[in-house]
Amino acid sequence: MPGPTFIDCDRIELSPPEEADIEFLQKGVNHPKVRRYVTVFRTPYSEENYREELWPLDTDEDSVTLLPVPKDGEFEGEPVGSVQLAPIQDRDGYANFGVWFHPDAWGEGYALEAGANLIEYGFRDLRLHRVSATVMAPNDASRRLCERLGFTHEGTTRETQFADGEYVDVERYGLLVDEWDGPDTVLGSRG
Repeated sequence: MPGPTFIDCDRIELSPPEEADIEFLQKGVNHPKVRRYVTVFRTPYSEENYREELWPLDTDEDSVTLLPVPKDGEFEGEPVGSVQLAPIQDRDGYANFGVWFHPDAWGEGYALEAGANLIEYGFRDLRLHRVSATVMAPNDASRRLCERLGFTHEGTTRETQFADGEYVDVERYGLLVDEWDGPDTVLGSRG
């Protein structure tokens, strides 16, 4: 069960992960549809591997990792994914945005709500100037998420990562604090 609420959103809470969340996190990173486009998740993780290589999740001053937990409905009280700002480069006012959700929770709008509220936290509370995101080109859902969150496409690096037996392009996105209109504007465009 995730830790206490860190960011209270409309339909979800964003909470820090706890030891009891390892089973969910391990299951998520091992899911073929999740690991397909996340390079670090390419090899299977046993509980022991997960604990050695990925736990504890980065939750220090150089990163923020939170678990979105729906307040009601089918997934009420249970984590459905993970959102991160990592690494956070305080000196440069920069962080990278990362996200994955269990496929059972895809299509519910949780990624948009979690992303918008985490980015708001990054700009407002961490005083970031810039948030970036990198997405494998075939990952249509993540590209759409970045665009709906207001990121600007800044370029393509050709054949940078390996997925599904071939080298694929990586799309690079950026969002500056003065381009950010806040979560209400982003979430008002849900649908």
